[in-house]
Amino acid sequence: MRPTFPHGPPVDGENSPECGPRAAMRGLFGRHRGGPFARWRGSRMFDSGALRLVVLGLIAEEPRHGYDIIRLLKARFQGSYSPSPGSIYPILQQLAEAGLVSSASHGPRRRFAVTDSGRAWLAGQRADLDAINAQLDEAAAPIGEQGLGEAIQAFRGALFAKMRKGALDAEQAGRLRDLLERARREIEDI
Repeated sequence: MRPTFPHGPPVDGENSPECGPRAAMRGLFGRHRGGPFARWRGSRMFDSGALRLVVLGLIAEEPRHGYDIIRLLKARFQGSYSPSPGSIYPILQQLAEAGLVSSASHGPRRRFAVTDSGRAWLAGQRADLDAINAQLDEAAAPIGEQGLGEAIQAFRGALFAKMRKGALDAEQAGRLRDLLERARREIEDI
């Protein structure tokens, strides 16, 4: 009876793509499903494997804190997308457990740096990372030209601040609803 493997049966020895260290990395980083965007999953911006690869690429540029990574990605999309700490910190933990990054205390935070094995692994994934970054640049380009991401953030902030106050009377609530409907129609007409 052949043993079962979590990442598929062995093919041509333990260093084949179907088992061994390469299979473990495939499981960690996913197949990227053709790019970083996982729209079929709902509201997620990234396929989880692509986000892990982007995070490792950012750490390879220079050692970073988790919030530095969040800030860089938010800036790249002018505020229209920002990964949550709940998505970044588990990725950093997975990268550390895989031996691709190390961490050290740096003041009150932990700074992550790529390891030699992380650099070597990333070198083998350079084509994938370059393709993902090209797609990210393409997706962010229309936003960057007009600063739409910042405008969307400011709009959401103003709307939610008004809603949280709870001080809208029936007339104000009706005016706000009508304004939102007009804005939606005008956006659809563009």
